[in-house]
Amino acid sequence: MENLSASRRNVWEKWDWVWHASSLAFLGLHIVLSLGKDTPGYSISHFLILSAVLVMWYLPFIATTRERWCIAPRIGLLYFLPGWGLWAGLIALDGGSMLLAGMFYPLIFTRFPIHWAIPVAIAQTLGLYLLFILLYPTGNWFIILIITLGLLLAGALIGVFISSLINQSVERQRMLDEFIQTRARVLKMEREAGVLAERQRMAREIHDTLAQHFTSVIMHLAATRLSEPADLQTHVEQAEQTAREGLDEARRMIWDRKPEQLVEASLVEAIEEVAARWSVENAVHVDLAVTGTPQPLDPSMDHALLRISQEALHNIKKHARARNVTITLSYMTDALALDVADDGRGFDAGMNGRGFGLKSMLGRVEEIGGELTVESEPGVGTKVAVLVPIPGAT
Repeated sequence: MENLSASRRNVWEKWDWVWHASSLAFLGLHIVLSLGKDTPGYSISHFLILSAVLVMWYLPFIATTRERWCIAPRIGLLYFLPGWGLWAGLIALDGGSMLLAGMFYPLIFTRFPIHWAIPVAIAQTLGLYLLFILLYPTGNWFIILIITLGLLLAGALIGVFISSLINQSVERQRMLDEFIQTRARVLKMEREAGVLAERQRMAREIHDTLAQHFTSVIMHLAATRLSEPADLQTHVEQAEQTAREGLDEARRMIWDRKPEQLVEASLVEAIEEVAARWSVENAVHVDLAVTGTPQPLDPSMDHALLRISQEALHNIKKHARARNVTITLSYMTDALALDVADDGRGFDAGMNGRGFGLKSMLGRVEEIGGELTVESEPGVGTKVAVLVPIPGAT
């Protein structure tokens, strides 16, 4: 972000060299025009020495930025004093040097804050007028007053113009910096949100696949301790098959592939396969009913609905002690409803429902823009109902 800010300097800073070049060119032109003068008391050597010292006095303004002068205006004012002294010396040698006001006024307004620049410019004008009165007491004071007031007016106009340029440039830079900072914060929040979403997705996938496979393997292996010799091989084979399927699901998660059941099958066929196997493993009767005309859905919706079905069955296995389960897929004109109901022991829906399984289902439903409701009462059973809109349906 700092590099971006550095690469987008204030417009004023980019054009600051123009004022410096103009001021030095103005001073150089004045020196050239003064070389041929031959008036009483005029010393070209003194004039050139003072001009050279004035140039050296001016150089630090080129090497420093406006911000550094604005930070400490009192110190800047002290630095102006010798410059004014050199200018007064040049005016004493050549009254035409008063035109160097064209160099000093812009310098005041580009190096002081505006609330400092205005009184400093007025003080410079008064000082210039008093200097002329002292140096040229026989001169026309009214003409001198008109000239100095004209210089003040010109200086004020130049100053207001410069100040407005600077203020606009600083404001644009401030807004740009705020935009860059805001964009950086937004990008950071998006990255963090992306990381969190990916963690939640992986947690759901692990919970809905690997955790269930591990649970099934453990149950089969535990059953071998109590099984008859004739059933022992069956439990071992089922545990091995489940472990292989879990390994395959882990690989699919790593490569972000479809669930195995959806590779070559529709959503209805995939849920039917999952339900049939779950029914055999858990000795629970499962009915699958489909109403309406099945239609292809977005792969993300197929994935989410399959995982929700698996998680609902897993919860029945863990908690319900059900004998019968009914899974219903209802295809409507603009929506699809998935209901998983059991006749188990149920629970108080107002008190429970905070487990990760339900949160996982809710998260998946929200990702595809659907709604999830859980209906249950103790001793009556539980029904998990999902309603999702079908994109593009009319």
